[in-house]
Amino acid sequence: MCELFAVNAKSPIVVNDYLREFYSHSIHHPHGWGLALRNSEGSTISLEDSAQHEGDITLYKEPVAAYQSQLLARLLDQPIAGSHITGHIRNSTGGKQTRENCHPFIATDMFGTEWSMAHNGILFNEELSWSYDRREAGETDSERAMLFFLDCLDEAALRKGAPLDFGGRFDALASAIAQFSNLNRLNVILSDGTYTYVHTNTDKYTLWYRQMPDAVVISTHPLGGEDERPQWKPVPQYRLIAFKDGKIVRTSAPHGYVFCEAILELRKVFGDDWQAAVA
Repeated sequence: MCELFAVNAKSPIVVNDYLREFYSHSIHHPHGWGLALRNSEGSTISLEDSAQHEGDITLYKEPVAAYQSQLLARLLDQPIAGSHITGHIRNSTGGKQTRENCHPFIATDMFGTEWSMAHNGILFNEELSWSYDRREAGETDSERAMLFFLDCLDEAALRKGAPLDFGGRFDALASAIAQFSNLNRLNVILSDGTYTYVHTNTDKYTLWYRQMPDAVVISTHPLGGEDERPQWKPVPQYRLIAFKDGKIVRTSAPHGYVFCEAILELRKVFGDDWQAAVA
């Protein structure tokens, strides 16, 4: 599988130490890496020749193992500060090892809000996203999921006849993620540059967060060494959580779609017939 990393903070914080540890895990997740930062925060990173600019987002990603990346080494040699950061290391379950298939993915909704998304999981039930293969830049189920989520936000705005406020976006996104969680492993982090939305639906803890006074750091595994590990808490499961300025500002009701990790082992043994094996 993959690993996720994110920051949501009231003001930029330097995260080089966390990122060095996070990307060191790429020895087990060797199929690519990515890092998305918001330009409006005045980042001190100067490697513009290696960056992709998508509106207010600067995106770095490569289809190589992070621990072998010269670009990432250059990035980590200078301060990386931000209040809205999304990182990812890829362990592919489908799709070629290309830059287009690396996370985070970037997309814009109908009102011009620029979103970033990173996903750790696997989708067995892709009925809701089948049609998006003609629109995605790469060929991953994760990118198709993001396009589905943004379409749900746009449809909710069209029904309202006006741009959604935070409450409307949260409700629409919570509904879309609940639908998509049926039979799917959906550890996902989305950011609109103000709010960071986090979801996990596994029966084991697969996302953690460290709460600080005006910042939160989210990761697949606790970071910072043994001294900091007690400060990390598991992200509550089976619901959407929104952070702003480093604090939880809203949590949805549990949706009830629990992904059992044992399914992955059944899949290895029985392949596409895994459902029949447990029927």
